[in-house]
Amino acid sequence: MVYRNHIHHQIILFMKKFYVLSAIAVLGFLQIASAQIHNAIFSGNWSDASIWGPSGQPSNPCTNCTITINDGVSVTLDISFSMKGNSKLLIGSNGAFASSLIITATSSANIASGHNILLSNQVGGNPTVKIVSALSSLTFTQGPGTTGKYDGVFLQNLPDLDFIKIVGISPSNIGSDGVTVKSNFPPIYGSSLPNAQHPAPFTLNSDGTLPVLLANFDAILNDKVVNLSWTTTVEINSGYFAIQRSADGSNWQSIGTVKAKGFSSTEVNYSYTDASPLNGINYYRLQIVDADGKYKYSPIKVIHGSLTKGFNVFPNPANSFVNVLVGSDITTDMTIRLINQYGQVLQEKKLIHAAGTTVTIAVSNYPQGNYILQAVGADGSKHTSKVLISR
Repeated sequence: MVYRNHIHHQIILFMKKFYVLSAIAVLGFLQIASAQIHNAIFSGNWSDASIWGPSGQPSNPCTNCTITINDGVSVTLDISFSMKGNSKLLIGSNGAFASSLIITATSSANIASGHNILLSNQVGGNPTVKIVSALSSLTFTQGPGTTGKYDGVFLQNLPDLDFIKIVGISPSNIGSDGVTVKSNFPPIYGSSLPNAQHPAPFTLNSDGTLPVLLANFDAILNDKVVNLSWTTTVEINSGYFAIQRSADGSNWQSIGTVKAKGFSSTEVNYSYTDASPLNGINYYRLQIVDADGKYKYSPIKVIHGSLTKGFNVFPNPANSFVNVLVGSDITTDMTIRLINQYGQVLQEKKLIHAAGTTVTIAVSNYPQGNYILQAVGADGSKHTSKVLISR
């Protein structure tokens, strides 16, 4: 009886150990599966399972996975591959040797059958593609007789789940059906990365890229008002611009909005007038808001409101000369420019410690007409006045 109890006890202990070890094994398997780490160790087509080695081919779609194209390896994308959650695709590892992802063009009739990477955050997260070093590259190639319409790298992060192409060739905006072309213009980053505008290391992501490229932003004090102007070169699904002003550069207030074009591949010019600038220093910036509510800020421009009271031009109309009186409350160095109607600078005078200075500019050699006198402070603030030269 004692012997049988001993055997029974040993069996129970064995079963407990078996269940514990099994649980550990299953947990380990689940952890490995959830990690979804994949490495391309040989060059070849993405769809060729043999290039991925022991890590196996990435599932499609791939959620929360890390995919690395090893140094010295070149992979050709020949499928439509969707990345979700916090998935990462690393082109290269430590940058010791050249590695690449090549996206070939097709004559496909839809997104699903094209050769593309789809960065989708519709289930949350922020999938990314990173070009690790200058030896890494992501290149789109257009073959003979193909359009590449549905090939490239796309964002899929908007409320209507449109496909916004960011690497490839036109068109750039495909509808949520994966077929309808909604806009036809170059992708934000061209057909290859890295490039001169976007050197490596460089990361493409699904929610950190606001597809509005701002070419310039300027603020000019003009007859007691501040004229703001800016130009965009590319807009994809842009919503509006909020004009923000601050007295100290830290606390900002929106003073107006300008509706954005929405979609454009050519230069678009915008303007806004602040009719009541603050006394003293005015800081301006643009809040560039996308249609889905994401936003970024422009560089900050500075205007001195006191420049209006401290800048006087006479006589006006002028005949042979014009005087520029700089008031005693102006504390900045200043450059005075006379500009014709074609934007050409005819004269320029630099003033050190400009306060209380009177500058005389000869105008007798210029034909009659309208001119601009512009004062530019050392801090970037500007004031312009119109001058009529009359005979």
